[in-house]
Amino acid sequence: MKKLRPPVAASCVLPIDSFTLQMKLFRPAFAWQDWFLNVQRSCLFMLAPWLICVLAQFIGRAYLLVTYAPPATYAALPLDVGRTLGIGLLFDIKIASIVFAVMLALAMLAAASKTLQAQWLRWLPGVSASLAMLITASTLISAFYYATFSRSIDIFVFGLIDDDTHAILMTLWHGYPVVQAGLLLSAVLAGTWWLGLRWRRSVLQAGLRRRPLIPTLLRLLLILGITVLACRGSIGRFPLNKDDTSISSVRVLNDIAPNGISSFFWALAERDNDKRFTPVTASEGRALFERFQGWAKPGLEPFMAVTAAHPAARERPPHVVLQIMESMGHHLNAYDQPGRDLLGALRTHWEQDWRFDRFVSEGNGTIDSLARLLVRSPVSAIGQSSAANAEFASNAFTPYLARGYRVLFVTSGTATWRSLGTFATHLGAHKFIDQQTLRARFPKAETGTWGVPDEYMFRYIESRLAEADKNGERLFIVALSTTHHPPFILPDGARRGGLPLDDVTSQPYFKSWDSLDDTFDTLRYANDQLGQFLTRLKASASGRSTIVAVTGDHNIQGISYQDPKDAVLNRAVPFYLYVPQAYRTRSVFDPARAGSHKDIMPTLYQLSLPDTPFFRSGCDLLAAQPDPVWCFGINDPNVTITQEGAYRRNRPGRILPWADAAGVKLAEEQDASAEQWAEQVRLNAYPKLMHWQINYQVQEQASRPR
Repeated sequence: MKKLRPPVAASCVLPIDSFTLQMKLFRPAFAWQDWFLNVQRSCLFMLAPWLICVLAQFIGRAYLLVTYAPPATYAALPLDVGRTLGIGLLFDIKIASIVFAVMLALAMLAAASKTLQAQWLRWLPGVSASLAMLITASTLISAFYYATFSRSIDIFVFGLIDDDTHAILMTLWHGYPVVQAGLLLSAVLAGTWWLGLRWRRSVLQAGLRRRPLIPTLLRLLLILGITVLACRGSIGRFPLNKDDTSISSVRVLNDIAPNGISSFFWALAERDNDKRFTPVTASEGRALFERFQGWAKPGLEPFMAVTAAHPAARERPPHVVLQIMESMGHHLNAYDQPGRDLLGALRTHWEQDWRFDRFVSEGNGTIDSLARLLVRSPVSAIGQSSAANAEFASNAFTPYLARGYRVLFVTSGTATWRSLGTFATHLGAHKFIDQQTLRARFPKAETGTWGVPDEYMFRYIESRLAEADKNGERLFIVALSTTHHPPFILPDGARRGGLPLDDVTSQPYFKSWDSLDDTFDTLRYANDQLGQFLTRLKASASGRSTIVAVTGDHNIQGISYQDPKDAVLNRAVPFYLYVPQAYRTRSVFDPARAGSHKDIMPTLYQLSLPDTPFFRSGCDLLAAQPDPVWCFGINDPNVTITQEGAYRRNRPGRILPWADAAGVKLAEEQDASAEQWAEQVRLNAYPKLMHWQINYQVQEQASRPR
């Protein structure tokens, strides 16, 4: 008979099963330790590429500092230089940490599985190297951008999307060391990858030990805390942000403090807002008008005005041509001198006709200036926005359309650029002529980077004026040139070289330029073609009844203006006027008057349109008694000029007086008088008033029933 087991044996099963159960319950603790060891390995590995990313951005900033900061800056403002480098380093740490925080999150997920962890460690050197290369690329782009525009990356960087992409790429190819940059990025990729492989081996061989639960959790919290702090860039109440770049009175120190990625995301936020229109109220407008001119009326009424009587213009309405020249800044033309002819055929007209030199562009880019000239919009992308099809009371074409003029927009560029052709046609242009039209009319016109050479644009305008006289038409023509634009490629057959530039290259403005010869060659070409057009026009029958206005869309980009006394020179463009004698009867020309783009259309309206309603947001610069409310020049948001000098927006209560009776040279900055301070406060309301009126127009139109 089989012997039975004692009862106690059965009871022993429970403790064994209980122990097994307890071990199973404790296994997650051991899995937690293994998981944290994997996380530690990933953190140690990512430390090397993180450091490379920080150094790449910091080296780029140091390059910009050495290249573009005035030499005296280091001695005069050592604390500001130190703050720029210190805050810049915090931006670099912040960006690198945000990027690698994403990788840390992925590492935490992969650490829970041996298979995923193995795959993660296998791919980590390549992924880290790619990120280091991309961050280095952003540094190069930031340096190239500063070299071109003398400022950190801003909203205009989106020209790569909104502009002619092919032209942008051609500009990059001709104007920048693209091949060298590509080799550098390849070296960063290969070097970081090789370093990552070696570093990974060292990390895997490191003797990391399992630790109890509490120390493990504390270490994890420390890693997470350091990561969050690094991603904020600050231990203060607010994370490191754009406000922290306000460091010095020397602008270059502020501009180079943020890295390229930070600047790009700020520009992205501005771009999102650039096509938006914010709600405004009528009471806000009244308050701004009260501050600006001392009285107010409802809505847009204070902007409405009527031109004076003009018998000559009533009897024979003149043609009017507004020629906007690409990058026609005051600065480069100022280098014209005996032995260095930059004006060519323009010289006679430049010296004999009316020209305002104390004049600044209102915007800081081509589309920015055009939006302000065409519809008085500080929202530069208005032609690509939800308001593109609105009817604007501020439409510059309206007074001419009301008087029966045919309106033409002519450019040597393309109609598709920034949707300019569509927008101008919507505003009332009867015809938009671009490079396609010009090539059809002039088969010899070869297409360049941004369009056909400017000479064909001028030839078209000349022929169209002659046709209009035969047909009894009156024309208002807005024209935009393109040749004098980076990469400054001179048309075939144009005069090349022969300009002594040794004294120019020694100027601090051009210390980083390596294409001055091409720049001055295309400037001479554009000036000469404009001059030839004026010469032919004045000799023709059309010349006796054609008013021509010429200005630049903006000063040439990429010149480094660091001296406060260059505040006006930085934004200066000329305003030239050819007015036939018959239309001058009411005009008083004073070359010392200060103005800006806002004054062009009011001046042209008074010269050509008698008793015609118009939207007034500027001054008639030829008035016998200029209106003190509207007669000043403004570049938004940088500088405002009056008869007494220049005010800078970031220097309240200070004025830079004019150094001479004419020209744009400024004297040393000084305290503003009580009257000057009151004027500065008044003028500071103008940009806000412009933003209010365009928002008000869009808002009121959107509320009307369709």
